[in-house]
Amino acid sequence: MKSFLQFIFIASAALTISCQSNTSNDQIEEVENSVNASKEKEHDVNKWHDGPVYFETASGRSLHDAGAFQGALANCNTYGHYEGDGETLAVYEKDQSYHGEIDVEVVEINKQLNVCGSLNVNDELVVNKGGTLNMGGDLLVQGDLVINHGGHMVIEGNVFIEGNLILKNDAIVRFLGEKNSIEVLGKAKVSKKSNIEGQFKDISRIF
Repeated sequence: MKSFLQFIFIASAALTISCQSNTSNDQIEEVENSVNASKEKEHDVNKWHDGPVYFETASGRSLHDAGAFQGALANCNTYGHYEGDGETLAVYEKDQSYHGEIDVEVVEINKQLNVCGSLNVNDELVVNKGGTLNMGGDLLVQGDLVINHGGHMVIEGNVFIEGNLILKNDAIVRFLGEKNSIEVLGKAKVSKKSNIEGQFKDISRIF
């Protein structure tokens, strides 16, 4: 009889430990699932910036339909290609206009820069007072995009910034058309005296 009671006690204890162990494992799994669900997904740089999309035209391949852009970019098919060295694209003395793909380290604008196509800036893009960037297509800035006091950026397309977006007093960002987007992986340091105008998809939900 004593042996039988010992057997019952040992069996009960083992069952209790097993249940506690299963409950504990379930709880751990729930916590892990919760943590994994709350983690930010890594940004896929190529999710929209996967290279320019070309159109076939009577005169050959074009980065966009004729007349696709408005304002200063309406006639951008007449612009030449950028022939710089890939280091600094500086717009100081006179306006510059380019059509195609541009890949440079730094861009600094004191006058007007017009670009149709894609502009990839490996470091920083700065628009100073009196400067204007008219951009039609894809703009990728791997550092900070800074628009200083009185600077302007007019965009018709997609903007992706790996660093910070910094808008000083009286800076203006204007989106033209309806199919625009902006994504900022860093911080948005936006002055209350700056202006953001037009329609765009705020992918980062920072505005």
